[in-house]
Amino acid sequence: MSATVSGLGATAFTRLDAYPTRALDSSSLTAVDHSAPLLPTWGKLIDSVLDIHNLRDDWDGEGSEAPAPGAVDGALHLAMALRDRQERPADRVVPSVNGTVYFEWHLPDAYREIEVTGPSRAEVRIVQKGSDAVEAFVIGL
Repeated sequence: MSATVSGLGATAFTRLDAYPTRALDSSSLTAVDHSAPLLPTWGKLIDSVLDIHNLRDDWDGEGSEAPAPGAVDGALHLAMALRDRQERPADRVVPSVNGTVYFEWHLPDAYREIEVTGPSRAEVRIVQKGSDAVEAFVIGL
C-alpha cells in the first residue's frame, strides 16, 4: 500500500496562510490583491526559525554564538502558537548575536518585539509611537 503526499509548498507545516484577495469579476472569482502590503506569512517565518536552527558559531562572521537550541525550540513553539491564534505575522524573525531569537513587529502605532531566550521563556518589549518609554515583561511559552 502506498501513500500519496500532496505538495503544499516548501513550508514546514500544513496550514495554508491567508493571502489578501480582491474580487476578480462579478462571478465571484478572486485574485491575489497586489495592492495590499506584502507581509511575511507565518509559514515563511516558521521556515526562517528552522533556518536559524541550522546556524553555527560565527554565523555572522563577527564571532556571534549560534542560537541556543532551546531558544530556537521556544521560537518555533511561539510562532506556531501565534499562528494558531491567528495573530498578525511578525515583520521578521532574526537570530541575535547573543544566542536568542527575535520576532519584530513594526506597527503603525507601536514597535513590538519578543526575544525568545529559552524553550519556555521570552521577553516582550513594546514602544508606543511618539514615546521613548519601553513597556517590558516576561512571558512563559
